[in-house]
Amino acid sequence: MKCVFLFPSIHQVMRSEKLLKGAGIEVDLIPVPREISSDCGVAVEISLGSEERATQILGENRIPLLESYVRGPKGEFEKRR
Repeated sequence: MKCVFLFPSIHQVMRSEKLLKGAGIEVDLIPVPREISSDCGVAVEISLGSEERATQILGENRIPLLESYVRGPKGEFEKRR
């Protein structure tokens, strides 16, 4: 399963990607899924097992996280935060 993070701006997406990759977390940048938001944009997708560590890194670096979702086995999204 995967976890999807949404941020207020593309700048924060790019900064998050760099920080998380630097910490050894596998990161994919994906278009924000339509099931989550009709706004165009980019989201960060990571494995669910990395969610806690990634959230900690983002908090330590004062990167605001708007929302996070878990993508279930059938592709459905469940809001986490």
